[in-house]
Amino acid sequence: MNRWLAIICLFFLPLFGNAESGKISVGKGQKIYYEEYGQGEPVILLHGHTLDRRMWKAQVELLRDSFRVIVPDLRGYGLSSDPFPYQQFTYTDDVIALMDSLSIEKAHVVGLSMGAYVAGELLAMHPDRLLSCMMVAGEICGRPGPSTPKTKEERERQRIGNAKIQRQGLDKYKRDRVEDLIRRAGSRGEEMRNALTEMIMEWGAWQVTHVTARIYYGQEAFLSLKRNKPDIRTLIVYGELEGKKPSRMLNFLSNAEQITIPDCGHMVNMEQPELFNSLLMNWLRGLPVEK
Repeated sequence: MNRWLAIICLFFLPLFGNAESGKISVGKGQKIYYEEYGQGEPVILLHGHTLDRRMWKAQVELLRDSFRVIVPDLRGYGLSSDPFPYQQFTYTDDVIALMDSLSIEKAHVVGLSMGAYVAGELLAMHPDRLLSCMMVAGEICGRPGPSTPKTKEERERQRIGNAKIQRQGLDKYKRDRVEDLIRRAGSRGEEMRNALTEMIMEWGAWQVTHVTARIYYGQEAFLSLKRNKPDIRTLIVYGELEGKKPSRMLNFLSNAEQITIPDCGHMVNMEQPELFNSLLMNWLRGLPVEK
């Protein structure tokens, strides 16, 4: 078996044995792929941009004996369908559709980067569906939401940016992405190289080859947060090297806190898996967060 065939075969294997996997329908004939492990309170892990469910491998291994763990590939990533050009959808709506399909009334939601955008939107707009919310290396983004369609000028800027990426070559763009995440990491950044390279080089790059609609609620979600002030246990986590100031979301959350993980940048769960796993397990068990 040649190298690339072996990689493709591994991509289609669940993270671990004894997993349940499936696809749910969203949009116009599109499907979201997910894997499910264990039993207990549901925990949904949401991946970052250019990545997929595999970034949570260490966390699935940790949680699968104590929780019902669901790891989806968001639309346009991993084994999920690509959207159609200009198609209006949001990742937040897709996660709610996944929960409904799996008969999950409430879940702990953990997201990193892009996944944290989605987790924050779920907190703001669907607090009744959350047991707790952990946002890692991201929070509600500041972009306009779907009720403000992209202007002709915005679409043209994205088209020009995409064309530039394609001229330089998608492989180069992907390799630069790997190097950027490692450059921004702490002392253990090189330990992520193989896993990041595998995921990012296999990423279909739909997002940088098509003009997209509004895929985040963004500003609309933040207004909902300010209005509703949800009382859901919430933790905001950043790596020390990102140096984030206190989140503006804390002003509207009565049951939230923010912490910093030392010696890591953006990919907190992959850079410092032992520290992150200890934090995650204690958080899900309702124990106080050690700062």
